[in-house]
Amino acid sequence: MSSNSLKYLLKSKSFKFMRDRKDASHKLQTYSYAGKDIYYRTSTSDMTLIYEILLKSECKSEYYIPRQINPEVIFDIGGNIGITAIYLANRFPQAKIYSFEPLPDNYKILEKNIQSYENIKAFNFGLGSKDGNFDVYLSKDPENFGGVSFYPDAGGVGNSTPFKCKIKSMDNTLKSLDISLIDLIKIDTEGAEFDILTNLDKEILRNVSWITGELHGNQDFELLDYLTKLGFSIGMKKEINNRLFMFHAGKSEIIAMMNKAELRAL
Repeated sequence: MSSNSLKYLLKSKSFKFMRDRKDASHKLQTYSYAGKDIYYRTSTSDMTLIYEILLKSECKSEYYIPRQINPEVIFDIGGNIGITAIYLANRFPQAKIYSFEPLPDNYKILEKNIQSYENIKAFNFGLGSKDGNFDVYLSKDPENFGGVSFYPDAGGVGNSTPFKCKIKSMDNTLKSLDISLIDLIKIDTEGAEFDILTNLDKEILRNVSWITGELHGNQDFELLDYLTKLGFSIGMKKEINNRLFMFHAGKSEIIAMMNKAELRAL
């Protein structure tokens, strides 16, 4: 048994879940979390999401959210199959969570995964600077079902023929949902993070308490500079030779309330 298989077994307490890591058929299976079934495709990035977001301890979860955050409105931008939305729904049952996922195959599983969560609302389109249908490129990793990108030059995509994804502008989406305040944003959009966040109304963005996500080598530091100028304190975990890295942007008053252990978890 490999060390990774052992980790999956210990965290999931499921031999079936562990064995599914090696099942290259990509068939749909379920794992019980918080008394509800989560659907995933075997031996794919779906399982990595479950492990990294749901099964790791809170302080080591991929999207660590400080206890000082008490959001009412959450945007899950890049919803994939709904794993982050489920994590947030269990963590913040009082919040309304809006999850945006443009890929049809991922969205079908997302719908199945959130059907018993009344506080999650999902949308089968991505967010961007303007409305339209745009080319996206598949990941060069055949088991990464979330790694599609609008930016083939940023790296990580293969040579496959692009296909169209539906995108709606931030402004039009907020108007259609009648939303003027967002408390928490999780974003992982394979390089579109700059376009999305810089096209969010500045006053709405200024009032966001916490932003967490992954950046992908496309105007990353321009985005972080933009957020800094709006009053956010920035933290990130970046390896020199890896274009991908996690980041968070928080209001200084929230960070000031965090203890040393909480700060180390960021």
